[in-house]
Amino acid sequence: MNQLQHQATARPGETWAVLRRIIAENGREYRSAYIFATLCLLTVSATTAFTAWVMSPVVNQIFYERRGDLIVLICAGIMGSFMLRGLATYGQAVTLARIGNNLVARYQKRVFDHLMKLGVGFFNDTRSGQLAAQVNENINGIRDLLSMTLTSIARDGVTLVGLIAVMIYQDPLLSLSSLLIGPPLIYTVVYLMRRVRRIARESVQINSRLIGAMQEATQGIAIAKAFTMEGELARRIGKLAESAEQRGNKIARVSERLTPISDMLAGLAVTGVIAYSGYRALVLGQPPGAVFSFITALILAYDPARRLARMQVGMERSLVNARMIYELLDQQPQQGDAPGAVEVRITSGEVRFHNVSFRYAADAPVLKELSFTAAAGKVTAIVGASGAGKSTLVALLQRFYDVEAGSIEVDGQDISKVTKQSLRQSIAYVSQAPYLFEGTIRDNIRYGRLSASDAEIEWAAKQA
Repeated sequence: MNQLQHQATARPGETWAVLRRIIAENGREYRSAYIFATLCLLTVSATTAFTAWVMSPVVNQIFYERRGDLIVLICAGIMGSFMLRGLATYGQAVTLARIGNNLVARYQKRVFDHLMKLGVGFFNDTRSGQLAAQVNENINGIRDLLSMTLTSIARDGVTLVGLIAVMIYQDPLLSLSSLLIGPPLIYTVVYLMRRVRRIARESVQINSRLIGAMQEATQGIAIAKAFTMEGELARRIGKLAESAEQRGNKIARVSERLTPISDMLAGLAVTGVIAYSGYRALVLGQPPGAVFSFITALILAYDPARRLARMQVGMERSLVNARMIYELLDQQPQQGDAPGAVEVRITSGEVRFHNVSFRYAADAPVLKELSFTAAAGKVTAIVGASGAGKSTLVALLQRFYDVEAGSIEVDGQDISKVTKQSLRQSIAYVSQAPYLFEGTIRDNIRYGRLSASDAEIEWAAKQA
């Protein structure tokens, strides 16, 4: 709970630290693609500002001064601007999609590689279905975070600056009055960011629990039916679904509050500008071109300003996702090879437990000063009640866990001083709960020895 509260109230410095880490790990790989996407976004910004600026010559020189000789030139410029904007929009959208898809694949492989390095204890403490669902949801947050950052700065930020420049060029006084809506909008964004930050992590966790529970229920359907658990499982999953729905609705209510507030502020600014501009045109007789250009820039500026505000709120959800992914990636493997570990050399296969003691975490001891020898070439049966530690002996022999005291030797070699890979490759393991991985039966048998031929696989299947 303390960690949850800490993450829910993360400081701005921590936010930028996560963003810097993502950029540092991925920026160089996508440098050229990001440069191209940025140029496309800047082109979109420039053409948008041009659309607002060109309204002044359109109104003044074509309609007010009746300069027919400029119609072709101005229309060609507008048409060229829209064509360029369309191509640039397409280019940046496709480029960012390719980057995002590749980024998701990279992090999926990276997270899985890291999970394979963690000890069995981590997976015993973590529900597999929930872990898979949480990883999948959080990785998409990293992709969205980078895309939102680039588009908000290179497109929306630059577009807003360009349109504000057009507004100031056309009428500095009106520009100053229009920008007065900025402070209340910023205050609203900051308030909503804090609210979203508190509930986004809860939403991710509940959704991952829901998906994980569904996955585990379908995998254990035989047990569920054997013990007539269908109704109870449906009730529990239904309760999780309702909790996920409530969190999703709460995030939507908080996030979407920005829309009516920003619309009201924008409407106030536009109506004020139109009223004052109408007064100047009717009473003072000023040409309308500058006013039309200003109003166009003001209206066009609303969209990037709104997207920037919404981006801040949306970024909070993506930052929660990114932090949770890095919490997983920063998990240190608790069990590695000892310094100077060598490969095990199996001659006969004698196994010897000498005064072995072991416990799981802070639980009561499972084994206490246990000693026995499994002689080579003979069958050794370990018999005992459920929970007596029979499976634990096999787990310790394969170094899924390290002993608390004592030692385990194979052909006189202490297994804590040999590499885990060489040890496990020397052990033939048949689980009491057979498990099939993705792929064919042939693929699953081949996991025992990847270099095995089809004939050898068929022979092994017949022997089994």
